[in-house]
Amino acid sequence: MIAERIVSKIARIALRVFLIGNFACALGFAAAIILSVFFAGALEARLIAKYGPCIDVAQVLLAARLLFGLGIVAAVALHRVLATLLVILGTVTTGDPFTFANAGRLRAIGWALLALQLFDLALGGFTAWFGALHVEFVRWGPSLGGWIAVLMAFVLANVFGRGAAMRDDLAMTV
Repeated sequence: MIAERIVSKIARIALRVFLIGNFACALGFAAAIILSVFFAGALEARLIAKYGPCIDVAQVLLAARLLFGLGIVAAVALHRVLATLLVILGTVTTGDPFTFANAGRLRAIGWALLALQLFDLALGGFTAWFGALHVEFVRWGPSLGGWIAVLMAFVLANVFGRGAAMRDDLAMTV
C-alpha cells in the first residue's frame, strides 16, 4: 500500500512536469514561427551561407514554419493525453478506477494518441520535403510502438467499460 502511494505520487509529479515541458515546447514552437518572420533576412543569409545560393529559402522557411505549427497542434494532443492520465490517476488513488468516465477518458487518450501517430506520419512527409530541398533534417521511421499504444488505449477503454458494467451489475445483485 505504501509502495502504491509512492508510485502514485511519483507518477503525479512526472505528469505535471511533462505537462509543463509540453507547454514550454508549444510556446517555443510559437516563438520560432514569430521570430522566423522578424528575422527572415538573417535566416536567409544563414541558409545561403550553409547551403549555397541555389537553395529555395522561401520553401525552407515555409516548411519550417509549417513544421513548428504542426508541433503546436501535436502539443495540444499530447496535453490531452497527459492531463487525462492525471485525472485517471486521481481515480486510481481514490480506489475507483473502473468507471464509465475512465473508459471514456481512455478512449479520448486513444484518439489523441492516434492524432499523434498521424502527426508522426506527417513528420515523415516533412523529412521528404526537406530532403527534396537538400536541407539537413532528422531521420524518420514509423513508430510501431506508437501504433501499439493507440490500440492498447482503445482496448483498455473497453476493459474499463466492461469493469464498470460488471461492478454496477454486482452492486445491483447485492
